[in-house]
Amino acid sequence: MPIAQDMKRWSSLFTSSFLLIAANAFGAEEAKVSGLKFTGSPSCASTSCHGGGTSHNESLIYERKDPHAVSFGILGKGTSLRMAESLGIKGDIAADSRCNVCHAPMQGVSATHLVKDLKPDKGVGCESCHGPAENWLRFHTRPDVNFQQIVATGMRDLNDLYGRANTCVACHLNLDEEIRKAGHPELYFELDGQCIAQPRHYKDVRPSLGPRSWLTGQAAALREVSWKLATKPDEHLVPRWKALVWLLQKTELGVQELPQTGDFSAMQSAADGLARKAALKLWTPEVVEKQLKEYVSLYAEFTDAKADRVVLRRRAEVLVPAIDRLWKEHKKTAQTDAAQFESIFNTLHLLAMEHEDFEPAKFSGMLGKLQLAFAGRAEPTSPVRKPDKVK
Repeated sequence: MPIAQDMKRWSSLFTSSFLLIAANAFGAEEAKVSGLKFTGSPSCASTSCHGGGTSHNESLIYERKDPHAVSFGILGKGTSLRMAESLGIKGDIAADSRCNVCHAPMQGVSATHLVKDLKPDKGVGCESCHGPAENWLRFHTRPDVNFQQIVATGMRDLNDLYGRANTCVACHLNLDEEIRKAGHPELYFELDGQCIAQPRHYKDVRPSLGPRSWLTGQAAALREVSWKLATKPDEHLVPRWKALVWLLQKTELGVQELPQTGDFSAMQSAADGLARKAALKLWTPEVVEKQLKEYVSLYAEFTDAKADRVVLRRRAEVLVPAIDRLWKEHKKTAQTDAAQFESIFNTLHLLAMEHEDFEPAKFSGMLGKLQLAFAGRAEPTSPVRKPDKVK
């Protein structure tokens, strides 16, 4: 798909028809609002709203600590200058839709979709995630309305993990091949870990939120990679696609939802269904332990000398975050030696991040040690399984 078409799909997320287009794109129920206007992040930042003290300081956290607030600032500097030259961008880099669609989305919004005299946000502002605020800016502070009534007026429901994943995955995973070749770092998406890494300006203490977010996000990632491959062949993405399929087909929901097929369009639809169900499914401690046990026992699947090393590397890249997120949930109730497990895991993580220097045998050996640490045993008791054939 040409860059212009690729960007068009995602730039639609930041227009006044934000909810309508996003809902249609992912097959959700059609939103009942459209034509809304953006009011800008400063409209959220008064001391009586989100720019005040404790429990009302969301805007302050965003402005002072969140990298999204300064995503605009890297455009026109360092690597981005070399990328712009390679892409043939002349003049203001921040004015080019290929760049501002993610780094400064409000810069690409038509003036007709902005309230009067608004200067568009520089960076990823509040409304890039929460939706255009014209209709709910004052309404959402009223004590006599509930959250669903606020959502009905146009606020994006980020409590819905499926909706949260859809909001984030656009910019945190999708990267046109031409932009990647121009020097843009490769993008990875893992919803739970990336949310935790950001300075949180909200509280969310729902049960099993970590595993639910992880699985929902990985399913959304598979959907997006499948969409790109169904739209335009890209050999660079195929190993990543295979790795995500491999990872998710080892979950209970993945076995049920994902087909045993190489058809990208079929996988796109199935992955979307998986993301929807994953967002709602609670994880008991027993289910978390079972899934974690499955993942740490996969060392034999990295020992096939005939397997494609690139595919194995991509498997490691998605397996390590999966173990990390499940372990964070499991250790809340586990009796496992956390220090030993985490020491081995840290080494495993470094091995997975070696990219072109990735050595499957070393990774397999360390994963085997992690399995022993998890089980608290000196020797593995499970038989070595024959690795899946990497096509």
